Amino acid sequence: MAIDIRIRPREASDLPALSTVLMEQQPETRYPFRSPLPIPVEDFLHAHDAVRAWTAELDGRPVGHVCRTRPAHGFADAELLNEVCAGEYRCDVDDLTWVNSLFVATEARRTGAGRRLLEAAVDDARTEALRPCLEVLPVHPAAISLYLASGWQIVHRFRPHWLHAATEPDAPEVHVMVHGPSA
Repeated sequence: MAIDIRIRPREASDLPALSTVLMEQQPETRYPFRSPLPIPVEDFLHAHDAVRAWTAELDGRPVGHVCRTRPAHGFADAELLNEVCAGEYRCDVDDLTWVNSLFVATEARRTGAGRRLLEAAVDDARTEALRPCLEVLPVHPAAISLYLASGWQIVHRFRPHWLHAATEPDAPEVHVMVHGPSA
């Protein structure tokens, strides 16, 4: 029997269930890397600053999430990443968009939900002629595999300020990725 995952725009009423799903899957995926989070889960999900966001739904319940945000500004790590990605795409920073907060509940893994959420964000970015970027810590091999299989390329690795402040010195570096061939 096929599992029917529905991808739809995120609604404010999804946030409590998505917050629970995020933290329930964290011990297995280590995403988010910091647990407990140093910010409210709603901020991690970009409840107030997402350009667009999507929910994966199974049997009427939220089981996955992704969102798209504008480039961050005002701190060194963000400015560096914007410049790296804009350089890869050979575009202005304002032509970038960031894919954030992609996760799927343990029960919905291997259903295609993660891939479909990622496609929703990338397709939406492309309809606005924006170039998608993302950051990922290589602590959950399935996430890296999904990104690489979906046409993402690693273009930079670094240890952001928050990672220095939050973890042991041998923690992995963040991988910065762009989608599709760099122009």
